Order: sequence, then structure tokens, then C-alpha cells
Amino acid sequence: MDDLIKKLNKFEEGLVGAALLGLAILTFIETALRYTISYTFAWFGEFANYTMIFCTYLGAAIGVKYGTHFSMEALTEYAPDRVSHLLKTVAYAFSGTVCILFLYYGIVHILKLHEFEVKSSAMQLPMFIPYIPIPLFSISMGFRFFVLSQKHFGSFLRREPFQRVRRK
Repeated sequence: MDDLIKKLNKFEEGLVGAALLGLAILTFIETALRYTISYTFAWFGEFANYTMIFCTYLGAAIGVKYGTHFSMEALTEYAPDRVSHLLKTVAYAFSGTVCILFLYYGIVHILKLHEFEVKSSAMQLPMFIPYIPIPLFSISMGFRFFVLSQKHFGSFLRREPFQRVRRK
């Protein structure tokens, strides 16, 4: 399981890095062309928006790994260790369940867009394609949340001390 998680981490971080680097290079080229020869790509704004949606959802999945999502730590910081692990177990399991809902409703939305054959205005891209990151990275986020939930539940059962957030 740890090997799968390491491969997933490496793949996701490489993918978001490549996407952001590609977007930065294209933005530079677009800006240089606009100000030097007054030329713009008609498709660039749409492409940039879809790439940022992709990076946002992928970044949210990576954020679960690093624990950078907003969370309320007041209860877990001052509760006994076992209670803190139990609270984290429940919170992560709930977050994973919400990701499953994102997956389900994301797929429903994509199927409706595919059924209606909606296309984007500039690139004439089928509109279901830009929405694929929502269910795709919901799988990754949900998986990570459930792994964290299982980790805290195991710590709860083993009566391990809870790692408190260090304030400076």
C-alpha cells in the first residue's frame, strides 16, 4: 500500500508541476505576442481556465497529503490522545465520504454534458472534458482521506500519543 501511495504522490506532483510550468510558458508567449505584434490566441483564455481547474483539483488532492486544508484543531489539540485520534478518524472518514459524493455527482454532470453534446466556444472542446478532473481527483482525495482515517483509527486502537500541532 505504501508503494502505491508513493507512486501516486510522485505522479500527481509531477503532473501538477508540468501543467503549471506549461501554463506559465504559454502565458509568457501569449503576453509577448500580444505586446510585440498585437497577436493573441483565440483559444488561450479558455485553455488557461481549464488548466487552472485541473491544477486546482489536483492541488486539492495533494493538499490532503500535506495536511494543508483548512481545519479546526481546537478540539483535537486539547482533548486526550485517544479522543483526538477518534475525532480525526471521524473527520477524515466524513471528508472521504464527501469526496465520494463529489465523484458521484461529478460523473452525473459529465454524463449530462456528454449527452447534450455541449462544446466550448473557442476550442470547440466537448464540455465534459474540462469537468473530468472533478471526479478523477475526488477519487485521489477520498483515497487519501480514508487512508488518514484508517491511520488515526489504528493509532486510537494502539493507544499511541496524538501528534499536537506545534505553535511558534
